[in-house]
Amino acid sequence: MIKFNINEASPVPLYQQVKQAILLDIVSEKLNEGDQLPSIRALAKILKLNPNTVAKVYYTLEEEGFIEGKRGSGYRVKVLKSRIDKLKISIIEAELKDFLEKASCLGFKKKYINDLIGRLLNDK
Repeated sequence: MIKFNINEASPVPLYQQVKQAILLDIVSEKLNEGDQLPSIRALAKILKLNPNTVAKVYYTLEEEGFIEGKRGSGYRVKVLKSRIDKLKISIIEAELKDFLEKASCLGFKKKYINDLIGRLLNDK
């Protein structure tokens, strides 16, 4: 089952949070090729969201080629290796961009950020 951390106070739209949770589970292989996703209504009930919000997530993921819907049998994960690699890169780039924007807003200079990243990488 997908683990959701929905934050209603977040500026990130709810549908985007749900989409990111599903994509993260696909990338991290918690969801694999052919795995059944909850129905739109079931997931909406679990998350206490409007079914239209969940439907938007599923339709978007289907258009992007990460899930496949079949009438009467619901939605299943559709994993393409090339898409997963691109998705991993886009996720980490988005996270890094958010980090850099926050650091900049907090007044940190480029040199300090570079030093921090270097230090953290060396600790790994």
